[in-house]
Amino acid sequence: MHGARSAYRHSKNKSDPLSFWIQKLSEKKHANVVIVALANKLARIAWALVAKNEVYDEKLASA
Repeated sequence: MHGARSAYRHSKNKSDPLSFWIQKLSEKKHANVVIVALANKLARIAWALVAKNEVYDEKLASA
């Protein structure tokens, strides 16, 4: 949750796919909802990387 909160705060002026996803969701949802959704997304990404023994691909994070 703390990492997601930090990523949320720093995503406002960035243009990478994950920051764009955060910004888009922020237009519709309350900040706390976005932070929880981001924490969930990051946990799922981390699990998938470990479970499948893959390398992180920035482009897939926004999918």
